[in-house]
Amino acid sequence: MYTTDYLKTFGDTLALPAESRAPLAADYETLLAAPGAAAEMQAAESLLFGGAEWAAIVPHMDRLHACSGLHRHTVDFLFLMAASERLRADYKAAGLSDALFWDTIADLKYKLIECRDVYGIWGTFVAFWHPWFYTMRRFKLGRLQYEAIPFKNGTPVTLGGYTVQPGDTVYNMHIPSCGPLNREVRFASYKKAYEFYKKDLGGKPMVFVCHSWLLYPGNREILPETLNMVDFLNDFYIYESQADDVFHDKWRVFGKDFEKPDSELPEDTTQRRCFKRWLLAGKKTGSGAGIFLYDGENFIRA
Repeated sequence: MYTTDYLKTFGDTLALPAESRAPLAADYETLLAAPGAAAEMQAAESLLFGGAEWAAIVPHMDRLHACSGLHRHTVDFLFLMAASERLRADYKAAGLSDALFWDTIADLKYKLIECRDVYGIWGTFVAFWHPWFYTMRRFKLGRLQYEAIPFKNGTPVTLGGYTVQPGDTVYNMHIPSCGPLNREVRFASYKKAYEFYKKDLGGKPMVFVCHSWLLYPGNREILPETLNMVDFLNDFYIYESQADDVFHDKWRVFGKDFEKPDSELPEDTTQRRCFKRWLLAGKKTGSGAGIFLYDGENFIRA
């Protein structure tokens, strides 16, 4: 059922880093040769496509790690890569394009690179994040990823005379680490998402929401307004925010150096210099929840 042929297709199509290809191929052969590995992968795959949360799949990954001797992050990546072959067939059966499949499953590539940057391992350290891709609930449309969810705020939010009630369907946004986040690519993605979900909107505006460290209002003080990250923040009406004692997303800014003392953090980018200065001043970072509407022509943020 599982062969190295698909790993080659996966790597070629997504242009995985050249230096990852041989190690991943060798590790995949090791995994497939491990006693009982195929049965564990099949059982885990059934759970994944059945809508299970990652916690239910963890015991199978633990056993694959034990029987193969591979690093757990590598096992998680190889399993998810292998399972994506079935997902590709599901896209086709649902009438969704192969291009959309590859754009969406490219998230595994981004996580592979992040894992290498942060831990020096070809794998993924956020496997819990992936199940919604495999049940076709989350899609990458242009630069950003989206999924339909109920609005989770405890109170209504009104923008431009349109009120979003708790429980209303909204479109949750994620920002993969795959390049610049300039205004051109953001707005192209918003419009692409609107066209993709238009049939489900019932003639109403599309409600975009996002909860992220990128939407912390304090970022306007931390960073220069010329950065894409601040411009992205301005796309939203921020209806909720919080400051945190711990910078939970420090790894996103500082990569492999995120566990170093603040005084030793790198300063090789504007973003890193600004966050380092902020942290050394003893100030807090945080997160925010934002919302805006798009009706096919106009963006509504207030």
